[in-house]
Amino acid sequence: MYRGNSRRSTGKLLLFLLCGIIIGTLTGKILADYISHPIFLNTVTLGTPKPLELDLAIMSVVFGLNLRINLGTVAGVIIGLILYFRTR
Repeated sequence: MYRGNSRRSTGKLLLFLLCGIIIGTLTGKILADYISHPIFLNTVTLGTPKPLELDLAIMSVVFGLNLRINLGTVAGVIIGLILYFRTR
């Protein structure tokens, strides 16, 4: 069954989420500088502690990913999702 809401693009969703993540993270860092409450100071880091390095004869490739999530990041993702579903 075809729904009108299924016409939203994945690219638009990713754009809203990326903007929400960036703005939320910056807001969280600014709040952590001015308000010394533990909820703003806590940051969770997800990822690899040491990047994986693949050393080939002619080049080396390094794979690694670290995500730093704070309260602002979570709020930015939620606001990005709300804005995505409100736009048409």
